[in-house]
Amino acid sequence: MTSAAAPTARGIRPGLMVVLGYVAMAGSLSTDLYLPSFPGIMQDLGVGASAVQLTLTAFLLGAAVGQLLIGSVSDALGRRRTLIVALTIFTLCCYLASMSPTLEALVAVRAVQGVAGASGVVLARAIVSDLADRAAAVRAFGTLFVFIALGPAIASPLGAWLTQWGGWRTALLGLAIIATGMLLAAILRIPETLPRTSRHPLTIRALATNVSRLVRDVGYLGYAIAFAAGYGALMAYISSSSFLAQEVFGVSPLGYSLIFSLSSVAIMFGAAATARVGDRIGAERTLRYAQLLVLLAAGSAAAVAVVGVLTLPVYIVLVCIFAVGCGAVMSTASALAVGAAVGIAGAGSAVLGFAQFVFGAGASPLGGILGTQTPVPALVAMTGFAAIGLISGEVGRRRTAATAA
Repeated sequence: MTSAAAPTARGIRPGLMVVLGYVAMAGSLSTDLYLPSFPGIMQDLGVGASAVQLTLTAFLLGAAVGQLLIGSVSDALGRRRTLIVALTIFTLCCYLASMSPTLEALVAVRAVQGVAGASGVVLARAIVSDLADRAAAVRAFGTLFVFIALGPAIASPLGAWLTQWGGWRTALLGLAIIATGMLLAAILRIPETLPRTSRHPLTIRALATNVSRLVRDVGYLGYAIAFAAGYGALMAYISSSSFLAQEVFGVSPLGYSLIFSLSSVAIMFGAAATARVGDRIGAERTLRYAQLLVLLAAGSAAAVAVVGVLTLPVYIVLVCIFAVGCGAVMSTASALAVGAAVGIAGAGSAVLGFAQFVFGAGASPLGGILGTQTPVPALVAMTGFAAIGLISGEVGRRRTAATAA
C-alpha cells in the first residue's frame, strides 16, 4: 500500500523482500511451468518441437521489450503504479493463453505476456537499488535469485502434475491463478520507493538519454552482457531440457520434472551462496569464479556428448554444477551492473533485462536445431554463451577498476 512504511535506506525488511521475490518469479514461472506440456501442445495443435519453442521465444522477445520499456517508464512514473498496471495485463494474458485455439494465437498472447511479465523482475531489481547500498544490494539480489530459481523448482512438478491431470491448458490456467496472487500481493504490500524528486521526465528523449548513457558505459555494459550471456546459457538448457530428458534419456514427465527441480535447487544454492562468498572475496572475483564453473561444466558435458558417452547420471551431475554457477553468475553480475547505473536504476535494470531476454530468445531455439534426439547442440550452445559471459565480465571488471583508479 502507498502508506506502507518505507524500508531502511541500507536494507529491505524481510516481508517486503518476500513479496519482491514472489513477483520477480513471474518470468521464470511463465517459462518453466508449461515446459512439461510441450509434447502435449505438439500433439493437440499438430505442430513440431521447434514451433512449440516459438511460444517460449515469443515470450522472451516480449520480455526483452518489456524490460527496456517498463524499467525506464518506472523512472518517470514510479515503481508501484508501473508494477500494478503491468501485472494486471500479465494476469489477463495468462488467462487468455490457457484458452488459445491455435499456435499462432498462443504465440501472440505469449509475446504480450512477456512484455507485461517483465515488470516483476525489472521493478524488483529497481526497488532493491532504491533502498539498499552496494553491499546490501548484492545480498538482496542473491535473495531475489533464490526466489527466481524457486519458481522453476515449484513450477516444473506442478506443471507436470497439471498437464497429466488436465492437459496443457490446465497448466497455463494454473499460471494464471498464480499471477492473480502476484497482482494482489503487489497492490497490498509493495510501497512506492522512488521519490517524486528523483524521477525523470516521461519523454522519449529523456528515456533515450538514459539508455544511451548506459550503453556507452563499458563497465556497466560488460557486467550486463555477462549477466545476459549467463541467462542465455541457462535458457539453452531450459528450452531443451524436457526433450533431452524425455526423448534422449527416456525419462517420464514426472522424472523430468524432478531432474529440472534439482537443477532449480542448484540455481538457488548458487544464488544464495554469492552473498557469503562475495563478502569474503568481493563481488568481482565471485563473478569470475562462478563463470569459470559454468564454462567448465557445460564444456565437459558437451565434450562427453560429442564422443557419445553421455549418460543420464553424468548429465544430471554436470547440469547441477552448471546450474550452481548460473545462479551465482546472474545474481552477482546483475548487482554489479545495476549498481553501476547511478541515479537511473530503473533504466539500468531495463537495459540489463533487455539484454537478458534478447540473449535468452536467441538461445532458446538452439537446442532443437538438429532435432530432439541429440544433446550436442544444446550443450555446445551452453558452452558458447558461458565463454561470452566470461569475456564480458572481465571487460566490465577491468574498466570499472580503471575508472575507480
